[in-house]
Amino acid sequence: MRIGQAHLMEYVLLTFFAVLILLLIAFFLTGWQITGAESQKQELVLQKSLFVLKSFSNSPYINRRGFKEGSMFEDSKLTVLKCEDLQNLFGKSWWAEIYIPGYTEICTEENYPNCGYWKFCEKESESIIYEIPVNIYRKVSGNVDIGILRVGVKI
Repeated sequence: MRIGQAHLMEYVLLTFFAVLILLLIAFFLTGWQITGAESQKQELVLQKSLFVLKSFSNSPYINRRGFKEGSMFEDSKLTVLKCEDLQNLFGKSWWAEIYIPGYTEICTEENYPNCGYWKFCEKESESIIYEIPVNIYRKVSGNVDIGILRVGVKI
């Protein structure tokens, strides 16, 4: 009888360790999948932010017509453009700012052309942000100022 109990105890311990090893493998593979999904999500957010940046800087809605050497934003177009107009093009969960250093007042139709800061959509607290220098054509004076385009995409 004692030999039978010993064999039974061996089978119970063997089954316990086999189930334990299977559970550890399952947890390891699940963790691996979650890590891969997070990495892929960050890569997609990065690609979306670069897409929005490139599309925004080359958009004919806000660039000066006839300028052949890249993008040049026209201040009068920036002033009348609204977030809703751009959300139809780029979707939601992004924001953009264009500013000329030294200006802090947001441009509206009332204070145009004595302004140099344009804001599109609400800034997200957790965003991937890119900044590039841009040309801004001041339509009233005919001057070209250097500004900064800042685009963010919600993480």
